[in-house]
Amino acid sequence: MKKKILLVDDHDDFRATVKNYLNKHNLGLEIFEADSGEIAVTKASSVKPDIIIMDINLPNENGIEAARKIRQDQPDCDIIILTLFDVAIFKKAAEKIKVKAFIGKNDVYDELLPVIKACL
Repeated sequence: MKKKILLVDDHDDFRATVKNYLNKHNLGLEIFEADSGEIAVTKASSVKPDIIIMDINLPNENGIEAARKIRQDQPDCDIIILTLFDVAIFKKAAEKIKVKAFIGKNDVYDELLPVIKACL
């Protein structure tokens, strides 16, 4: 059975690039998308993803808040936070909700694949 991933970012081009990158590696993933924290919470509730890759800077509801809500409903879901901002307060908030990884968007192609493989 395919593992489900929810990819959350408000930039269509970035989501498409990450989706293509993951598909290129033939990991057998079913990839769903959301462009805001609010939509991510709703979609996660219906899709029940195994892994969530979520930007921290999202409209309506930031990635940390959305991840916190999702974590309450799905405690076993692996959450990977992506950000352009390497800010200690964000890392501390992410640690509190037990995210699998906190990855800088500039490092996504070096760090994302090993983290995803560890979740499978």
